[in-house]
Amino acid sequence: MKSKQVCKRLFGVFFAFLLLVSAVMSGRVILPAFAATTQYTSVLEDLQKDSEFNASAYPDNAADYSIRVIQIAESTDGELFVYTYQPSQKTQYLIATEINMSLTEKLGREVAEDEEMSAADRPQLYSLMFLSSNGVFCKYLVNDLKVSSESIRYYNISSIYRAWLKGIDKETGDDNVKDAVAFAVGRLYVAKTENGVVSYACEERQTIRIENPVAGYLEYSDGFKFCPTWCDRHYIAFSTDWDIDYLKSADVSYVSRLASASYGLGLSGKPNYGEPKKKEVTLNGTQVGGNPADGWFGYQSKFEWERIQSINEFLNETGNILSDSAKEKLNGAQWVLNFCETQRSGISTPTATVINWTDVSEVTVLRLEFVKNNKVYNLGAVSDKVTEPDSPDNPTIPTNDKSFWEYVWECIVKLFQGKANFVETLVAIVAILVVLVLLPVAVLILSLVFPAFGAVVKLIFKGIWAAFVWVCKGLWWLICLPFKGIAALVRKIRGE
Repeated sequence: MKSKQVCKRLFGVFFAFLLLVSAVMSGRVILPAFAATTQYTSVLEDLQKDSEFNASAYPDNAADYSIRVIQIAESTDGELFVYTYQPSQKTQYLIATEINMSLTEKLGREVAEDEEMSAADRPQLYSLMFLSSNGVFCKYLVNDLKVSSESIRYYNISSIYRAWLKGIDKETGDDNVKDAVAFAVGRLYVAKTENGVVSYACEERQTIRIENPVAGYLEYSDGFKFCPTWCDRHYIAFSTDWDIDYLKSADVSYVSRLASASYGLGLSGKPNYGEPKKKEVTLNGTQVGGNPADGWFGYQSKFEWERIQSINEFLNETGNILSDSAKEKLNGAQWVLNFCETQRSGISTPTATVINWTDVSEVTVLRLEFVKNNKVYNLGAVSDKVTEPDSPDNPTIPTNDKSFWEYVWECIVKLFQGKANFVETLVAIVAILVVLVLLPVAVLILSLVFPAFGAVVKLIFKGIWAAFVWVCKGLWWLICLPFKGIAALVRKIRGE
């Protein structure tokens, strides 16, 4: 009896080894279907529907706090379940919280340079609901996902998250807070329905590890206002385990919530927060961000920046305003994503000052598209979640050295190019009117003070007037020419 059990275990290990070799050699493994799976069946009950499943191939390990995806399954109700192997589960209870997943096969491979990726192809963060566990195995429901009615369905999972644990996971070592830890999955699961029967295949996919991510924000003034506003520029900086030559595009996820705090006599200044909202943005190398600078003398505080920057570009632009601690935490970073801007405002009364702003937290990178050795890759990211500090990374509000007339000229150029906003249009119109009014006055004063100058100006204006009259006469002759021809033709017909 004992020898039979040993043989069964050896067979299970051998079968697992064959699956691994098959995955490495061909990149695709055919998996069994989980028929009629529901929320109410246990994790082990579902896994054991596979006759080749061997639980002993997944040993417990109290020192391994990772979470690994081993299978997925669709339910008869259109739900998607994820099954995990969690080695330390018996001694350290862990719960997976989210997965980074795309519903396309395009992610995780080399792509053509001109290959387009639609919004539906991009990865999203899906929250997970814990359903059941047994030993080192856990079962989760993917929230807010309805299984497609297409005959072939893709589940391209790049990474899976769990909460960061003090004493187990590494500290950030800077002013960031680490919210969650990501573990690589790098698998494309394909569900196929034929004649009412669902089969699964699994293919290994490449991922990119986001190393040492740090988040922060810079504060910019919008110019003088009675109720002042500032622009907060939010960024995430990082390095990767790939040597990237050029970063083309990226997807970033973060959580935002409105916040306010009141300061004054008897007020604590404790922040009050609104409802958190998860946001996901796509950045590319052609996008530019900036602050509104819509207050008085806003030209002195107007700044723009590229959404995607190398760390050298970022430091060349901001290095003179960054604090020493900010420069230190950016040490070793390769890339910076300026993923959003939010407004900060202040309202003062005789008894209190109220500051309103947007709190940004749980920043993570979902995808990077980049060039390496003249090849383009579009890979799902494995990125821990981090939260920026409460204070900006620049101790002083930056100002530029642009002169007023440089600003006016830019406004006029934008006006005639059709790119001006309301404030720029107003500035340009006022500047033109001022010039039209001041120029004759200046000429008159100079003519009275310097008679010779007045004589020269008189000759110039006489010449300009003569040319203007000549041009008008020419235009009038040109306009009248067709009518004269028609009149001559009519007279000829009448025999006049």
